Amino acid sequence: MVKTNLIGRRQFLGAATATLGVLAAPAVLRAQTLKLRLHHFNSPLSISHKLFLVPWAERLAEATDGALQIQVFPSMQLGGKPGELYSQVKDGIVDMIWTLPGYTANRFPLTEVFELPFVGRPAVETSPAVNEFAKKHFQDEYSDTHPILFHTNAPGQLHTRSTAIRTLADMKGLQIRGPSRPITAALEAMGAVPVGMPVPAVTEAVSRGIVEGAALPWTIARPIRLHEVTKYHTLLEFYVSVFALIMNKQRWEALPAEIQQAIDAASTTEFVRELGVMWDEDEKPGYDLAVEAGDEIIELSPDVRAEFEAACEPVLQEWVDRTDAAGLDGAALLADARQTIAKYAG
Repeated sequence: MVKTNLIGRRQFLGAATATLGVLAAPAVLRAQTLKLRLHHFNSPLSISHKLFLVPWAERLAEATDGALQIQVFPSMQLGGKPGELYSQVKDGIVDMIWTLPGYTANRFPLTEVFELPFVGRPAVETSPAVNEFAKKHFQDEYSDTHPILFHTNAPGQLHTRSTAIRTLADMKGLQIRGPSRPITAALEAMGAVPVGMPVPAVTEAVSRGIVEGAALPWTIARPIRLHEVTKYHTLLEFYVSVFALIMNKQRWEALPAEIQQAIDAASTTEFVRELGVMWDEDEKPGYDLAVEAGDEIIELSPDVRAEFEAACEPVLQEWVDRTDAAGLDGAALLADARQTIAKYAG
């Protein structure tokens, strides 16, 4: 069964506001209003837009006494495709972005460590972990921009149309939509045939039998109404996706020190942990919709889950080998990622 956290959304917003409340900075000069554009791919109805990005921008405006104004543009309103967001912020086309680094395949290999199968845990644990890990290890990977924060969503499940996945053998030959390079590799290692496609296309593809199912967290399955075209939901919780809020490097360096401090104070580890709570809590509504529809929720025994994990070990080893080939210690980095997540567990 989906587990929810004790901190509600109202408390999330309140905690974030309290965090920003200490920023009130009369030293910031109102005479120079700074206007920044934040671009992202998600819907204006999504929780990332409504409960994270817009309130974050509004509270920064309040904390800086109006000196900083961030306008948030959802749904790629400023043009381009989601995979182009990083280039847009790097090249100064926009000032800030919120994106999935995984949309730009092979560009952020270290970031992938948190997206490897069975590495990520609930977002309340993995979000602060990836944010802390980034400060130690991502400097070179994002050297041409200024990352503000990193976080993850809740772990993804398997949602299928006509095949109940109760054992590893049930995966054989199934066409399953995967969200990123590490997870498509994991699906293949499990015996499935991974298929890449954007989220908005998933429901129709499942409905028409183009794919048998998809790997998605409930928070994504709910808005695309995936429960209407699937009958089985296997609680595998086998991956997370890493998201990043990033600013143009030159624009960041040109900001007054007071504004930089306000942004940093609004993007602390505690704030990122609260983002994790928000994502985890948004799992239950999607789960409830599937139950109400009469779908079967499949929980795996520890022994069966262990079989899935063992099948994915070569995916982790491939990442370690590739990281070693780049002159880094892949095994040590993977161990550090897991230890950092464990630090925030419980």
